[in-house]
Amino acid sequence: MDSATNLSTSFSTMRNIAMGSILALLLVALGAGYIVYCISEKAGQRVYVVSSTGSVAALSAPATESHSSYEARNLVRNFMQTMFGHDQYTFKANLDAALPLIEGRGGRRIYDGFVRGQVPQNYERYAARNVVTVDSVLVDMSRRPWSGSVYIKQRIFIGGEQKEPLPLAAKFNLEETNRSDQNPYGLLITNFDYIPYQPNLSRQERELLEAQEADRQRRLLEAQRGAQAPVSAPALAAPAQ
Repeated sequence: MDSATNLSTSFSTMRNIAMGSILALLLVALGAGYIVYCISEKAGQRVYVVSSTGSVAALSAPATESHSSYEARNLVRNFMQTMFGHDQYTFKANLDAALPLIEGRGGRRIYDGFVRGQVPQNYERYAARNVVTVDSVLVDMSRRPWSGSVYIKQRIFIGGEQKEPLPLAAKFNLEETNRSDQNPYGLLITNFDYIPYQPNLSRQERELLEAQEADRQRRLLEAQRGAQAPVSAPALAAPAQ
């Protein structure tokens, strides 16, 4: 009887030891697997740069990249200033810088408008230039597709004289794209379309335009008076005695 009891006790003890060993091995295997996963995850986030002096590990860029509303507004502001602000010397260079920031169809539409309006020829013919001031840029990145609107004033100078500011506004969408030297923002303007915008002139602009008009009228009046002045006949020489 005692032998049977001892045998049953020994069997239970061995079974408990075996179960404990299996549980311990399972925990070790899970821990080892987690450690291997963490190591491989960190290794996957590294880029190894090989050079003549050896290899250097560097953290790679994250797979998913976020864009801020500040970056989007900066893109649109830079596009409007370079696409619409230029003169005869900077026209081509500014368009080359602006066109990579907008989809092809939208860029061609704006460029065709410049061609129809003979903008490059007028710059050269009248020694004119166009200076762009961005009034505001609004961007909504709370839902996709991202959208926004931009409002600018164009101040056209012919020689040293400023013409009345021309307002311009447009709505647009934004899409993510690859970053490059031509487009460091990683965003592309799409569905660019003009919208109405008629802001009031500021007091400084109104006073400047009024002063320029008064000066122009004064010069015209002086030119008319000079053209109407009587021309005196030359004196005749006295006859010789």
